[in-house]
Amino acid sequence: MKRTELSGGVRERLVRLPAPYEHHYGVLPLPLPEEGIPLEEITAVHSEAQLALGQADEIARSLPDPYQISRILSRREAVSSSAMEGTHSTLDELLIADEDDDQGGQVVRQVRDYALALERFVPSALIAGRQIFKVDLIQNLHRSVLGHDASYRDTPGDFRQEVVWIGGNGHIAYSVYNPPPPAEVPHFLKDTLDYMREDGMQMEGSKNPLVLRVPL
Repeated sequence: MKRTELSGGVRERLVRLPAPYEHHYGVLPLPLPEEGIPLEEITAVHSEAQLALGQADEIARSLPDPYQISRILSRREAVSSSAMEGTHSTLDELLIADEDDDQGGQVVRQVRDYALALERFVPSALIAGRQIFKVDLIQNLHRSVLGHDASYRDTPGDFRQEVVWIGGNGHIAYSVYNPPPPAEVPHFLKDTLDYMREDGMQMEGSKNPLVLRVPL
């Protein structure tokens, strides 16, 4: 990650990484906005999503086993999201692994772990609402999702103790982006979760909060 290629705002958030990477910098997240986030631009998209969820809910109610719909949706989400992280599987492979765990390799089990974690999270979120956003939630999800990832070097569910970077083909000198040093992760995560629970001033004066409804 070259400092000369970063915007001025990002350069102001740089902090040196610990040894043996002390000649490189990580980027600290920007402070979370206290003035609130305008939602007008995404209202139409949100309405479309709510309509689609309602349609899926109606289809599920007409089936002898509504779980078949939520099962397919959660696994499609797992396939898509995992692919963005470079972990590739297919919906067919996940459905086969559901029936016979021996038929799925390590990658398939990783993606299925994502789907299973999502299935456990949604019912809890419906009950707890925004209060579910706590550190132990993130740690439990992390532990569930990385349980079958043999390449993960730290302990799933624990805060990372190693310097990480994005891009560079394994070399930090050529990275595209360097996240914060390990020591900075816990308090930034806590601040973010506090924000998601609306514990700060950002919701003062909010006139039109969006409420997401998850069917099934």
